[in-house]
Amino acid sequence: MAGTRPGAAQEAYEGRRIGGRYLLESMLGRGGMGAVWRARDEMLDRDVAVKEVVLRHELSDAERAKARERTLREARATARLTHPGIVTVHDVVDEDDRPWIVMELVRARSLQQILDDGGPLPPRRVADIGRQMASALRAAHAVGILHRDVKPANVLVTEEWRAVLTDFGIARMMGDAMLTQTGLLIGSPAYMPPERAKGEPATPASDLWSLGATLYAACEGRPPHERSEIMAVLAAVMTEDPPPPRNAGPLTPVIGGLLLRDPVHRMTAPQAEQGLAQVAAGGVPVPHDTAMLPAPEAGTLLTSPPPPPSGGSASRTGVLAVLGVVAVIATLVAVALAIRPDSGGGGGGGGGPQAGGGTTRSASPSSPSSPDTRPTTGPAATDDAVRPIPGIMLVGRPGFEIGVPVGWRMSVQGNSVFWNDPASEAYVQVDQTIWSGDPMEHWREWEGEVVARNALTGYRRVGLRPTGGVGYRSADLEFTWRSRDGVPMHGIDRGAVVNGRPFAVFVAIPQERWDDSREKVNNILDTFRP
Repeated sequence: MAGTRPGAAQEAYEGRRIGGRYLLESMLGRGGMGAVWRARDEMLDRDVAVKEVVLRHELSDAERAKARERTLREARATARLTHPGIVTVHDVVDEDDRPWIVMELVRARSLQQILDDGGPLPPRRVADIGRQMASALRAAHAVGILHRDVKPANVLVTEEWRAVLTDFGIARMMGDAMLTQTGLLIGSPAYMPPERAKGEPATPASDLWSLGATLYAACEGRPPHERSEIMAVLAAVMTEDPPPPRNAGPLTPVIGGLLLRDPVHRMTAPQAEQGLAQVAAGGVPVPHDTAMLPAPEAGTLLTSPPPPPSGGSASRTGVLAVLGVVAVIATLVAVALAIRPDSGGGGGGGGGPQAGGGTTRSASPSSPSSPDTRPTTGPAATDDAVRPIPGIMLVGRPGFEIGVPVGWRMSVQGNSVFWNDPASEAYVQVDQTIWSGDPMEHWREWEGEVVARNALTGYRRVGLRPTGGVGYRSADLEFTWRSRDGVPMHGIDRGAVVNGRPFAVFVAIPQERWDDSREKVNNILDTFRP
């Protein structure tokens, strides 16, 4: 139906049932990516909104089939989200060679309509809307879902000033092409972050830049890089800092922190939510600090690495070769892919309190059968490239970089690098043990061995899920267990395969501190880059 005039489209579909139960009543709106209909769910006797997703007409049949399947898959994933700031997805229907997404009907105007009708909003009102948006994005990122097209037109605002984000993942669902044959940008260029304008993958930080651009527009009445032509907008987004907002007042520090071109230094969702809440309450947030922090202290390993578990004698034999290959690859690969903030993970190889097994896993210092390897304070590291965000210092190691909390002590054991909290049993581990296959299946096998051997006392799975929005195959296993000292622990273990090489990234926190440490966990994982 792409290219059909709106009137003809409305005449063709009014009164039609989708999925045998959703009666289309009237078109609420139409854009480059499809149309939204007011409909009646005849089974549950309620009003709903139905998004008709129109796939790009220049796609081949095979490309259309692939795009349609991806749209359905990601829309079903979005249906998992439950948050007052996110439009609820009720159902997904595949009909008439296109996806239809059945959503909560929110009786509201878009933020873009509000700005068009009444002009810019006062800073405290913008801050309240932004606070709700930041909270919604954080919830979505926590389950691996990116929005990819945050802009005023995708923010619905009710008469009670409830702000709701809609159209999650639609830009991704549409096929990820930058330009269509008609020259239309998939996603609005004025709200697209610099890294995406350069063709890099979307990350949680990308959504945060778009949030900043949306807040800028709400205060100023125009986006930060407004130009008359699309290519001029893209050029400005990639190369220029936005002009300081004139009307943002106390919101200026938050907007500035969100609109940093370097995603590593960009304000995170928790930081934005906190600053916006302060402004909404009449306060003034602290300016976003991107100053360099001191280099971390490197620990001295007091004990020798524990032996590999039964059947794992070969797990260390190729470490030197692996590290040599990693060093070469790290020299050649210039792309940095950001990790979903809430995930953790020690990949299928050696991250986390490993039970081992087979020839591809090694025991972790924190596994119940391993001796204590907590390092003492050593000399400051001199080979780590540090580009921190507040409270986190970014350190580089052969093959990867990651942000770790200031003051945590580094040690190296075999093919794993550890950063231990000197005040608790919390730690971060990045492991590069060789393993292969699908990360989800790998975790199932690993878990089976853990359970069969009773290798982790009190092991209990919290969740197993693919990781979304990171640009490579990965999966997160979240679980709890008890350390050998009986301390209840909670961790997220990520298995990732990047250009054929595996990573294991694990963040472990004592259970009693887990809820209070989520922001720290999010920041650590947000900065891991192969």
